[in-house]
Formats: sequence, structure tokens, C-alpha cells
Amino acid sequence: TVTATGNSRVYDGTTNATVNLSDNRIAGDILNTSYTSASFSDKNVGNSKSVSLIGIDLTGVDSGNYTFNTTISTTADITPLSITGSVTAQNKVYDATNTATIATRTLTGVLAGDTVNYVGGVATFSDKNAATGKTVTATGLSLSGTDAGNYTVNTSATTTADITPLSITG
Repeated sequence: TVTATGNSRVYDGTTNATVNLSDNRIAGDILNTSYTSASFSDKNVGNSKSVSLIGIDLTGVDSGNYTFNTTISTTADITPLSITGSVTAQNKVYDATNTATIATRTLTGVLAGDTVNYVGGVATFSDKNAATGKTVTATGLSLSGTDAGNYTVNTSATTTADITPLSITG
């Protein structure tokens, strides 16, 4: 009997899987086990996902002494792919608050063909005072989209923007 242990992996947008094979051969017999393909039931992140193997083969000097199964199932995990989110912030005129506005949200590392968006968040300047190149911190960011569950992302990001002085008339 040929058995398999599935190898867990990080999400890669495919159903491709790998396994380690073992068998119950008689000690000392020379056998090599292999398989044509192994695949997860779907591409998405999950624990103990079904993995199907086909084309199991047995070769070697003593292979003619054995009959064996040519298909088998096992399980393995697909873990989320870590991606990076970044933001830009809008400049503003001094208004006595440190409130900032997120201008853009960008993701790096999303696999081609996947639908994932960087959404939400609240942004604040480091303080309320006018200056150029002020640090802006956005928090509460998350992912949305059909494939969002296959990824993890930073929930906060920093950037810089300007607070220009308020023009007043004396």
C-alpha cells in the first residue's frame, strides 16, 4: 500500500500540490515510488484541504513482486500569502485638527488574475501644525474582493503629506 503525506504551502493561485510517499514494502527490497500529479480540491486558503494524487508508480529491482494502488487522497493546508499595502495622503490647509484624508491605496504582491482591494482606514497627521513632509498614519485598513481571503496584509501604513498654513486677513 502506497500512502501519502501532503505538504502544506503558501497560496500561489493554483491547485498544485506536493506530497511525500511511503509504502509498506518488505524491509530490504529496492523500490522507488513516484506520482504523476497531486492537486488540491481548489486554489483557496484552508486547513486540511483534500489533495488527490494520480499516476502512482512503483519502479526498482523488486517492483515486480508487488501490486499497489495507483491513486490516493490525503490532506494539507494552504496558508495565506502575505502582501504589502501602502497609502498616499492628501495635502491640506491648516484647520486645527490632525485629521488626514487617504488619497490612494495600493497593494504589492497580488497574483495576476486575483481580485483584491485595499480598503477602509482612518488617517491622521502626527500633529495639527503646518509643515511639509509630515508623517501620516493610516489604521484600520483591510482587504476586500473575491480573492481577499487568500491574502494577509498590513492593517496600518504610513506616508507623508503637507499641512500648509491657513491664510488669514488682518
